[in-house]
Amino acid sequence: MTSKLLRTFITSTVLAFAAPVWASDAYPNRPIRMLVPFAAGGAIDLMARPTARKLHELLGQAVVVDNRTGAGGSIAAEATAKSPNDGYTVFFGSTSPLAINPAYFDRVGYDTLRDFTPISLAVKQPLLIVAHPSLPVKNLRDVVALAKRQPGRLSYGSAGPGTSNHLVGELLADAAGVDIVHVPYKGGAPALTALLSGEIELQVSQPNTMMPYVKSGRVRAIATTGAARLRQLPEVGTLVEAGYKDLDIIGWYCIVGPANLPAPIVDKLNGAIRQAIASAELRAMLIEAGTEPGTSTPAELHALIKSELVRWTRAAKVAKAREQRRS
Repeated sequence: MTSKLLRTFITSTVLAFAAPVWASDAYPNRPIRMLVPFAAGGAIDLMARPTARKLHELLGQAVVVDNRTGAGGSIAAEATAKSPNDGYTVFFGSTSPLAINPAYFDRVGYDTLRDFTPISLAVKQPLLIVAHPSLPVKNLRDVVALAKRQPGRLSYGSAGPGTSNHLVGELLADAAGVDIVHVPYKGGAPALTALLSGEIELQVSQPNTMMPYVKSGRVRAIATTGAARLRQLPEVGTLVEAGYKDLDIIGWYCIVGPANLPAPIVDKLNGAIRQAIASAELRAMLIEAGTEPGTSTPAELHALIKSELVRWTRAAKVAKAREQRRS
């Protein structure tokens, strides 16, 4: 081999091995789109936006929140699954689109375990059941008693059919043996508007959405779904304390990308998310809002999603059976 050919061979070989390193080092070199499955001002949006701002600081590129509402979060999830796996589209997902919708709906346009790359867990929080202050109830026992006296009179709002808000309402109604009407909305914010106006009497929602309204007296906190009481609302009992031991339910929120996201990109995003959630400013804000910030490895997130798919498949069967009886 001539010296010229040898130099060409060595140069091309070095470039071939160096190219992936350069590519990963350069990421990101343009804005990242973060799809959020529910409306602006809702529970997930209130977590996604400050997280996106912190990621912008850490990654040096804008992280643009894109609210894609509808179908209980499935529209945003499907859009993510169909996006290029280049790291420039991520999904701030949750229990509803990633674990409940595939179990509840006959068909969604994605397979949770096949069509996404887990990146990191971000936040966990229980759900909070609240009532309009005009409703003559102070706790869950009062709600159940009223619902038994007046079957079908009370209604509760959710962020949409197939969401954790919806299914928790159905699971509670089934366990308590009462008939409470489900009213779905296109996100937590529209449901909250309906509750504040008196259009519905109850809402199953997230603490970070409801906390300001509970503190101002515009809604009344009735119960939470976690095993332990919320540190921000120590006077509010849990469903477990009320005797519904199977209703220890914690919602989780995470960031995933399309399937087959390259490992260097996953590692970079995972590291940035861990830094963002651990930052004093964002952590304090999340805790004050009633959430529990916490990250994970991609493998840990995969295991969580897999186990939650099993859990919510069973819950969806209960909800569908109740709906069939009402129809």
